[in-house]
Amino acid sequence: MKKAFIVTGLGYGDEGKGSVTHWLSCQHKAHTVIRTGGPQALHHVVCKDDTSHVFSQFGSGTLRGSATHLSKNMVIDPHAILAEGEILKYEHGIRGIFDMMTIHEDALVITPFSAIAGRVRELLRGKNRRGSVGIGVGETILDSEIIGEAAIRAKDLSKPYLREKLEIIQRRKWAEFEIFADRASELPSNVKERVTSELAQMNDSDTVQWMIERCAELVKHVCVVDTEFVAKRILGAEGTVVFEGSQGVLLDRYYGFHPYTTKVRATPLTAKEILRECEYDGNVQSLGILRAYHTRHGAGPFVSESAGLMAQLPDETNKEHPWQGSFRVGHFDLLLARYALEVCRGAIDGLVITCIDRVLPLGRWGMCLAYDIKNSLGTDIMRDLPVYRKEPADQLKMQEMLSRSFSQCTPRLDMYEFSEREAPEKHITTLTSVLRDSLNIPIVAVSVGPTEADKIEMENGQ
Repeated sequence: MKKAFIVTGLGYGDEGKGSVTHWLSCQHKAHTVIRTGGPQALHHVVCKDDTSHVFSQFGSGTLRGSATHLSKNMVIDPHAILAEGEILKYEHGIRGIFDMMTIHEDALVITPFSAIAGRVRELLRGKNRRGSVGIGVGETILDSEIIGEAAIRAKDLSKPYLREKLEIIQRRKWAEFEIFADRASELPSNVKERVTSELAQMNDSDTVQWMIERCAELVKHVCVVDTEFVAKRILGAEGTVVFEGSQGVLLDRYYGFHPYTTKVRATPLTAKEILRECEYDGNVQSLGILRAYHTRHGAGPFVSESAGLMAQLPDETNKEHPWQGSFRVGHFDLLLARYALEVCRGAIDGLVITCIDRVLPLGRWGMCLAYDIKNSLGTDIMRDLPVYRKEPADQLKMQEMLSRSFSQCTPRLDMYEFSEREAPEKHITTLTSVLRDSLNIPIVAVSVGPTEADKIEMENGQ
């Protein structure tokens, strides 16, 4: 039997993609987790034996023995792969950790210069930051679209021309940012030193040498493979694979609410394209992941955000981030959930609802059913968000317009009470029934805790 699961976050990220990937890997003994997106995703996995790890580059099935394939649609950071591998090797005892990874030859590679440029760009935005994670994913993707073959991909890491490519990128980024080094004294004091330090590294020849050494170390340990290898050896093998996406659909490059978005694609269509290209002939199930409440890490619109709910639902694994900013909590937003499903063009077969165990003790659960929109003529009601499908430039304009409109919106909530006298199972049934009926899609499973043992499969989507 061959089966592929596609795991897609339908929120702003932090929906529980890593936890679900780990659970699927355990349940179905997945031989490989295929990563798409970028290493800015931090997927927290907790095992029933209390082992835990935050995955960045390796697949979230690693702790149960699944191999990792970084697909051609994954942006990679050689230094981060090596660092995470060392943690998995020495803290978790996985001695052959690098033997468990393959990288597609066309995967884009983050250079220090793109990472620095991204951080400086975010620093210069001041109070108008967009929530960058600060590791250069977006900068790398945008640069690749401009410089084409001059961009560095995994297939270049062992080539003699790597130094030349790195130096070209270094000169290009320095030419773009040199003016800020000259004008650093004009910047606010809390920004000046950080910008100066970052740009000093950008213009340092030692940075090129450091990157070359990291790349050489990576290719010494990890196999770089082509599409034929993926088709025959990974997707052609018997058993289960899990596609693990990064970020959430609401942060997607073209369907997120611009400009507070990622530059990677966050829909399941990326995974489905890989399956089609490799002529996969197994069963495919595409799962959308949502918390029982919405969250957002960093800047950007968030209509159902609630300070009261944030106080009741502190998140120990999502603290204040120096680049992203604060972690925010809000009521479940039906408009956003419907929007994310519509963006996916019917490619989601069912939902996994996580963090139910966190809302039940509160005694009540809120769902945002509509937005009240204030305007010059009074107040309108919005019950569905428009999904635009235009050419990229026009699409981003429409998404930015939609993003700005949220500042005039307030949530219209419906509250469901949970009595302490009733069994938790009854509350779970109520919550999942409301979501199933409201979204018109089966609920495949729910999560009532962080480990694989805390996942409950629902019979017939009920």
